[in-house]
Amino acid sequence: MVQDTPDQTTQADDDDSPFGQAKYDDLWGRPGYLVRRLHQIHMGLFAEACDGLDLTAVQYAVLSVLYSGGGFDQLSLSKAVGIDRTSGADVIKRLVRRGLATREPSVEDRRARVVRITDEGRRFVRRVRPMMEEAQDRLVSPLDEEEHDIFLQLLRKLIEANNEHSRAPMK
Repeated sequence: MVQDTPDQTTQADDDDSPFGQAKYDDLWGRPGYLVRRLHQIHMGLFAEACDGLDLTAVQYAVLSVLYSGGGFDQLSLSKAVGIDRTSGADVIKRLVRRGLATREPSVEDRRARVVRITDEGRRFVRRVRPMMEEAQDRLVSPLDEEEHDIFLQLLRKLIEANNEHSRAPMK
Protein backbone atom coordinates (compact mmCIF):
# COMPACT_ATOMS: atom_id res chain seq x y z
CA MET A 1 0.00 0.00 0.00
CA VAL A 2 1.33 3.42 -0.95
CA GLN A 3 0.86 6.16 1.59
CA ASP A 4 0.20 9.73 0.50
CA THR A 5 2.82 12.23 1.50
CA PRO A 6 1.52 15.55 2.80
CA ASP A 7 2.34 17.14 -0.58
CA GLN A 8 0.38 14.49 -2.45
CA THR A 9 -2.63 14.88 -0.14
CA THR A 10 -2.58 18.65 -0.53
CA GLN A 11 -2.33 18.35 -4.31
CA ALA A 12 -5.23 15.87 -4.34
CA ASP A 13 -7.32 18.16 -2.14
CA ASP A 14 -6.50 21.12 -4.40
CA ASP A 15 -7.53 19.14 -7.48
CA ASP A 16 -10.90 18.36 -5.84
CA SER A 17 -11.48 22.01 -4.95
CA PRO A 18 -13.83 23.93 -7.24
CA PHE A 19 -11.47 26.90 -6.83
CA GLY A 20 -8.21 25.05 -7.42
CA GLN A 21 -7.05 25.45 -3.82
CA ALA A 22 -8.67 23.60 -0.91
CA LYS A 23 -7.18 25.79 1.84
CA TYR A 24 -10.34 27.88 2.43
CA ASP A 25 -13.04 25.61 0.96
CA ASP A 26 -14.26 24.57 4.41
CA LEU A 27 -15.97 27.36 6.40
CA TRP A 28 -14.34 26.05 9.58
CA GLY A 29 -10.94 26.74 8.04
CA ARG A 30 -11.67 30.40 7.27
CA PRO A 31 -10.49 32.78 10.01
CA GLY A 32 -12.82 35.56 8.80
CA TYR A 33 -15.85 33.28 8.91
CA LEU A 34 -14.95 32.06 12.39
CA VAL A 35 -14.44 35.61 13.69
CA ARG A 36 -17.81 36.67 12.23
CA ARG A 37 -19.52 33.63 13.73
CA LEU A 38 -17.92 34.24 17.13
CA HIS A 39 -19.07 37.86 16.93
CA GLN A 40 -22.65 36.69 16.28
CA ILE A 41 -22.45 34.40 19.30
CA HIS A 42 -21.11 37.22 21.46
CA MET A 43 -23.91 39.54 20.34
CA GLY A 44 -26.44 36.87 21.31
CA LEU A 45 -24.83 36.37 24.72
CA PHE A 46 -24.73 40.13 25.32
CA ALA A 47 -28.38 40.49 24.29
CA GLU A 48 -29.38 37.67 26.66
CA ALA A 49 -27.39 39.11 29.56
CA CYS A 50 -28.77 42.62 29.02
CA ASP A 51 -32.30 41.56 28.13
CA GLY A 52 -34.83 44.35 28.52
CA LEU A 53 -32.28 47.18 28.74
CA ASP A 54 -32.55 48.32 25.10
CA LEU A 55 -28.75 48.34 24.92
CA THR A 56 -26.30 47.18 22.28
CA ALA A 57 -22.71 46.10 22.90
CA VAL A 58 -21.50 49.13 20.90
CA GLN A 59 -23.59 51.50 23.03
CA TYR A 60 -22.11 49.94 26.16
CA ALA A 61 -18.59 50.28 24.67
CA VAL A 62 -19.19 53.99 24.06
CA LEU A 63 -20.51 54.45 27.59
CA SER A 64 -17.49 52.56 28.97
CA VAL A 65 -15.07 54.86 27.15
CA LEU A 66 -16.98 57.92 28.36
CA TYR A 67 -17.07 56.51 31.90
CA SER A 68 -13.30 56.12 32.03
CA GLY A 69 -12.46 59.50 30.51
CA GLY A 70 -13.56 63.08 30.30
CA GLY A 71 -15.26 64.63 27.31
CA PHE A 72 -14.61 63.41 23.79
CA ASP A 73 -15.39 65.01 20.47
CA GLN A 74 -17.67 62.72 18.45
CA LEU A 75 -14.96 61.67 15.99
CA SER A 76 -12.40 60.83 18.69
CA LEU A 77 -15.01 58.87 20.61
CA SER A 78 -15.96 56.88 17.50
CA LYS A 79 -12.28 56.14 16.82
CA ALA A 80 -11.70 55.09 20.43
CA VAL A 81 -14.41 52.45 20.05
CA GLY A 82 -13.56 51.52 16.46
CA ILE A 83 -16.80 52.52 14.75
CA ASP A 84 -17.29 54.79 11.76
CA ARG A 85 -18.29 58.44 12.21
CA THR A 86 -21.91 57.94 11.07
CA SER A 87 -22.50 54.96 13.37
CA GLY A 88 -20.85 56.85 16.22
CA ALA A 89 -23.14 59.84 15.72
CA ASP A 90 -26.17 57.55 15.73
CA VAL A 91 -25.07 55.75 18.92
CA ILE A 92 -24.36 59.07 20.63
CA LYS A 93 -27.76 60.45 19.60
CA ARG A 94 -29.48 57.43 21.16
CA LEU A 95 -27.48 57.74 24.39
CA VAL A 96 -28.25 61.47 24.61
CA ARG A 97 -31.97 60.80 24.04
CA ARG A 98 -31.91 58.32 26.94
CA GLY A 99 -30.19 60.84 29.24
CA LEU A 100 -27.05 58.69 29.53
CA ALA A 101 -24.78 61.22 27.79
CA THR A 102 -24.70 64.87 26.80
CA ARG A 103 -23.48 66.43 23.56
CA GLU A 104 -22.55 70.10 23.57
CA PRO A 105 -20.49 72.44 21.39
CA SER A 106 -16.79 72.48 22.23
CA VAL A 107 -15.42 75.65 23.80
CA GLU A 108 -12.17 75.21 21.82
CA ASP A 109 -13.78 74.46 18.45
CA ARG A 110 -17.41 75.49 17.91
CA ARG A 111 -17.68 73.06 14.98
CA ALA A 112 -16.94 70.10 17.25
CA ARG A 113 -19.43 68.52 19.65
CA VAL A 114 -18.16 67.22 23.00
CA VAL A 115 -19.79 64.13 24.44
CA ARG A 116 -19.80 63.40 28.18
CA ILE A 117 -21.43 60.76 30.29
CA THR A 118 -24.15 61.91 32.69
CA ASP A 119 -24.54 60.85 36.32
CA GLU A 120 -27.43 58.67 35.16
CA GLY A 121 -25.11 57.18 32.53
CA ARG A 122 -22.50 56.40 35.21
CA ARG A 123 -25.13 54.64 37.33
CA PHE A 124 -26.31 52.73 34.26
CA VAL A 125 -22.76 51.55 33.43
CA ARG A 126 -22.23 50.35 37.01
CA ARG A 127 -25.56 48.50 36.92
CA VAL A 128 -24.89 46.89 33.51
CA ARG A 129 -21.24 45.98 34.10
CA PRO A 130 -22.00 42.65 35.85
CA MET A 131 -24.29 41.72 32.95
CA MET A 132 -21.58 42.57 30.40
CA GLU A 133 -19.07 40.56 32.42
CA GLU A 134 -21.47 37.60 32.43
CA ALA A 135 -21.64 37.71 28.62
CA GLN A 136 -17.84 37.94 28.34
CA ASP A 137 -17.35 35.09 30.82
CA ARG A 138 -19.87 32.87 29.03
CA LEU A 139 -18.16 33.52 25.70
CA VAL A 140 -14.76 32.33 26.94
CA SER A 141 -16.00 29.74 29.45
CA PRO A 142 -14.86 26.76 27.33
CA LEU A 143 -11.25 27.98 27.68
CA ASP A 144 -9.01 27.31 30.65
CA GLU A 145 -7.02 30.21 32.10
CA GLU A 146 -3.96 29.67 29.91
CA GLU A 147 -6.08 29.32 26.75
CA HIS A 148 -8.00 32.46 27.73
CA ASP A 149 -4.78 34.47 28.04
CA ILE A 150 -3.43 33.11 24.74
CA PHE A 151 -6.75 33.77 23.00
CA LEU A 152 -6.78 37.43 24.11
CA GLN A 153 -3.11 37.84 23.21
CA LEU A 154 -3.73 36.49 19.70
CA LEU A 155 -6.86 38.60 19.20
CA ARG A 156 -4.96 41.75 20.22
CA LYS A 157 -2.09 40.84 17.91
CA LEU A 158 -4.43 40.39 14.94
CA ILE A 159 -6.31 43.61 15.69
CA GLU A 160 -3.16 45.68 16.13
CA ALA A 161 -1.57 44.27 12.96
CA ASN A 162 -4.70 44.82 10.86
CA ASN A 163 -6.25 47.92 12.47
CA GLU A 164 -5.51 50.21 9.52
CA HIS A 165 -7.42 47.91 7.16
CA SER A 166 -10.69 48.54 9.02
CA ARG A 167 -13.30 50.93 7.70
CA ALA A 168 -13.12 52.48 11.18
CA PRO A 169 -9.56 52.16 12.53
CA MET A 170 -9.18 52.60 16.28
CA LYS A 171 -6.97 55.47 17.38
